Amino acid sequence: MSSVPTHADVRFWRDQSLPGVEARASSYTSQAFRTHTHESWSVGLVESGSTRFTLCGASYAASAGQLVVIGPGLPHACNPDTASGISYRMFYLAPGWLAGASPDNAPPRFAKPVLDDPGLFALFGQLFAALFQGAGAGDRQALLLSALRLLVARHAIRPGQSDGSRAENPAVAKARKRLAANVGIFVPLGELAQSAGLSPHHFLRVFKAATGLPPHAYQIQQAVEHAKRLLAGGAPISQTALDAGFADQSHFSRIFREFTGATPRQYLTGSVGRQAKSL
Repeated sequence: MSSVPTHADVRFWRDQSLPGVEARASSYTSQAFRTHTHESWSVGLVESGSTRFTLCGASYAASAGQLVVIGPGLPHACNPDTASGISYRMFYLAPGWLAGASPDNAPPRFAKPVLDDPGLFALFGQLFAALFQGAGAGDRQALLLSALRLLVARHAIRPGQSDGSRAENPAVAKARKRLAANVGIFVPLGELAQSAGLSPHHFLRVFKAATGLPPHAYQIQQAVEHAKRLLAGGAPISQTALDAGFADQSHFSRIFREFTGATPRQYLTGSVGRQAKSL
């Protein structure tokens, strides 16, 4: 199969009528993503081909007809099998959407990320079509809520079951809180370690164990997520690069592609009903 440029076939959908919801359609035949995280839930539908992906250090496989569910903040890298490539549809959903679909209004937990559920796959497919084909806002919201409630009802872990998660290391929690308050300002490893009362080597080890990313990569990820919010609001690419802490637009564009599999311009033009500002 001939290779396709990393960011050649990708489309985004966003609309103010469904805040905190983003959809994308993508096709790749070669590696498109480095290890990254999202602030949102990710629910993917593999349309064709297959992928072998890593999630929190474990390896998984998903192929056509299966769904992939990844929680907020979990490090992963989903790239196509080189023999088949992959086409998929993805939904990125603010945490409140999944919590609202749960009976106790709490964030759901899932025992495994790959799901075999043709009915659920079809329902999310209907939602995707409704988003991209311009169905009414009420119909879109009804389909979204139906799909999320079915996802939680069929596959979420019941109260009392364990998903293997552990409490966060206090030093890591403190560092994450500081970094969240200073997105775009890159803090050196030594300074973070000193603030946490740990040696740089020890801090690096515990931070990566907790987040799946070393501190510098984590800060780059934060900057990319901040840039996505700015672009989704119609901000110019050049100003977004500066506000996210990048020295120049070319460096920003390269990093943005590595983390999102799309160019900043592709992401900027993904909003419905909003006129993007001048580049």
